[in-house]
Amino acid sequence: MRYIAVFASRAVADEWWRAVSTSANTKYSDSIRRVAPQFFIHDNSKADPASYITDSQVASGFFGKVFFTRLPSNVGLSVIPILDLVDHVSGNLFFIRSKVSPNEYWYCPGSSTGNVTPNSKVYVSRTERTRFRVRLIDERKDTTGTIMIGSDEIAITLASTNLSIRVSRSAHLIVSKSPELGLKFSDLQNGFGVVTSFLDNEGHGENVKELLRTDDGEEWVLA
Repeated sequence: MRYIAVFASRAVADEWWRAVSTSANTKYSDSIRRVAPQFFIHDNSKADPASYITDSQVASGFFGKVFFTRLPSNVGLSVIPILDLVDHVSGNLFFIRSKVSPNEYWYCPGSSTGNVTPNSKVYVSRTERTRFRVRLIDERKDTTGTIMIGSDEIAITLASTNLSIRVSRSAHLIVSKSPELGLKFSDLQNGFGVVTSFLDNEGHGENVKELLRTDDGEEWVLA
């Protein structure tokens, strides 16, 4: 039995997967596997995927946010073209770029060589980029590889050092020996913003902007 599932958004799809895969009703959690962001396989002899959103132990909170269309067995499978998506897997390495301006990336000077000191600022650059490790802040061995969702508290760490992203008293993003507490994965959606082109005596050119924590920022994506 095959279905096409349509979700209200990618975030909803990932949240639905978290609810199903961690359900107390193991006949559901054991019957489905996530192969890719757009593709799941299931064992219909254990549970019918379309009933996930009607069972209060599984994903009833997603009623109205997802619907399933059953495909006839004699009809070929035709789905939306596969998108070039980066999977939000806890512990993986990512670049962080602007969704609106895809050529702008988070950048920490010196990160490519590991020559970064605590309290160094993190900028947005059009010419440079820094790779970060994004993970659940309470990640354990049994949660490695978890798909991160908006409500998860995360740590963002430089790939080349053990320094993590923090917010300074002036709301600038800096690196520190300890991660920012209370930082959620959803903050990447609108929790950070940039100011106008940044020119100072630190040697940064006009292609570098300051990055700030704000309640009304722009959307950032993992790349």
